[in-house]
Amino acid sequence: MAGIDNLKKRILRDDEIEAEKILKEAEDKAKQILEESKIKAESAINEAKAKAQKNGEDSKDRIIARARLDGRNNVLSAKQELIDKIFTLAEEKINSMDKKDYSVFIEELLINSVETGDEEVILSDNDKDRLDPGLVAMVNQKLTSQNKNWMLKISDEKRNIKSGFLLKNKGIEVNCSVESLIRSLRESLEGEIAGLLFEDR
Repeated sequence: MAGIDNLKKRILRDDEIEAEKILKEAEDKAKQILEESKIKAESAINEAKAKAQKNGEDSKDRIIARARLDGRNNVLSAKQELIDKIFTLAEEKINSMDKKDYSVFIEELLINSVETGDEEVILSDNDKDRLDPGLVAMVNQKLTSQNKNWMLKISDEKRNIKSGFLLKNKGIEVNCSVESLIRSLRESLEGEIAGLLFEDR
């Protein structure tokens, strides 16, 4: 979906100071969490070795293997926790934009998400006060000037979304809420972000 690609570019744009700050915070947190996990793993291994010396060679191997497994699980858990934090911060960053930047963001998202031009736009209750009331009319006008006959209109319907919108056309709804887009982004970017944060670790 073009809207997801647009949001991906917006979150990962190199010159986006806030995105760099989020990644910097994440890297710092990653180092801290991974260091703590390694210390715990080493401690568990050392304890296991001490116990193993008392219990014989067979027991030693089992205890050390278990300690190593626990250590790896601790590190994996820490990585997962950190990735969760990155996507939560990304969603918070979008939801805390000022009215002007957020209106531009929603306008871009509308332009990239609309298929036919005659959809109904179902806004979240939070956005009804946050967005310029004439935003949809401005989008229609802008696209009409580009020879696209758009007739989007704001729906009176309500949906339980925190921010963003749904597009409804002939009974079919497309979810363009911020939380839905972040979930979709996570599916496509989780591996890439993990690679950025944990390479050479």
